[in-house]
Amino acid sequence: MAESTSGDRVRLLALGLVAVAIAEAAVLVWGLSATMGVAGLLGDLDIYRGAVSWALAGNDLYTYTYQHPTVHGLGFTYPPFAALVLLPFALMASLPAKIVWTILTFVVVVGCVHVLVRHARHDPQSRLARTASRQARTAWVAGLSIPVMATYPFLHNLIVGQVSLFVVALALCDQLLPQRWQGVLVGLSGAIKLTPLVFVPYYLLTRQWRQAALCGGTFAAATGLAFLVLPGASVEYWTSMLWQTSRVGRTDSTVNKSLLGLLARQLPDGAPVTVVWLAVAVAVAALAYWRASRSFADGDLLAATLVVGALSVALSPISWPHHQLWLVFAAAWYLLQRGRASLALGAGLFAIFFGYAWFDDYPAGTLGPLLGVGVELPALAVLLVIGFGLRPGRRQSLAAAGAVHA
Repeated sequence: MAESTSGDRVRLLALGLVAVAIAEAAVLVWGLSATMGVAGLLGDLDIYRGAVSWALAGNDLYTYTYQHPTVHGLGFTYPPFAALVLLPFALMASLPAKIVWTILTFVVVVGCVHVLVRHARHDPQSRLARTASRQARTAWVAGLSIPVMATYPFLHNLIVGQVSLFVVALALCDQLLPQRWQGVLVGLSGAIKLTPLVFVPYYLLTRQWRQAALCGGTFAAATGLAFLVLPGASVEYWTSMLWQTSRVGRTDSTVNKSLLGLLARQLPDGAPVTVVWLAVAVAVAALAYWRASRSFADGDLLAATLVVGALSVALSPISWPHHQLWLVFAAAWYLLQRGRASLALGAGLFAIFFGYAWFDDYPAGTLGPLLGVGVELPALAVLLVIGFGLRPGRRQSLAAAGAVHA
């Protein structure tokens, strides 16, 4: 009887959380639809569609310019293979394309949370362990999706119609593939947006030779396909556009949450920002790859994936808020684990990503002391994830367990 009552409570909790998550998504969709006529809404999707349509008409993919109400000179900045992937949306009318894109955004973000919960089910250190029922797993997926969908990185991705979530999802789900195919999705995501290529050194350092080969081979095949279909754009991108970082945005913008952006804002005028950044980047990368290698040695591919994903946010010269989805999923992963350290890290990261005012673009000299600190917290969040790792205190708990059994 007690088990039946407990099961009923879990079922009701799951239904309630699913209802709240659906209601939250509905409110967000309503907000989007109510402002659909606002210029710049789902603007990145408009850039993708406009640039691909421009190329289909025989023009240069990278000369397309999106007419934004406040920002000028916006164009296509991804490798040419991304244009091939985005082709179906260019063939749709604007409204159907935005509807399909928005639906996929919600489906994929919930799917990513499901991946975390699925992994936690088989993890003896998690709050789910192996005994969690289907209703309990559903409750966790819905319960974590609620704060994830309320974070600024997700809302930014949703509002501007960004591809970042799909790129993150490909790399995150790669570790779910059979071992003989792992690396394929990372290579594919790298051909769409270069930042997932930070996984290649991780594969090499952990002697995952097959994964490294599959990642590199998939990237090369996708890039080669783009050369065949868009030869002019491919030559232009790899010889010129790739190095024009100013096309992506201002490094010192307060919206840029990379380590380079942090240093560009904090170092005094005349300081060798690039030299300092390279030194910091090497140190952070070394720590991240060490963390990932330890997770891999423990058989925890998900923790290794999240650490390397967080590294991509740190190392990219420009990391917009939607790039920080890696850190949002890391926050959700912390909450799935037992222990005060994990709870504090998860809650702290979510608190940072709920600080919407900290993600705005502020002109130089207009930040007060408190806002100035808050603006840098999202950039520092990546150091929390890499510094503490995705398993804070795990080895200590394992050692304690071993001592007890001894």
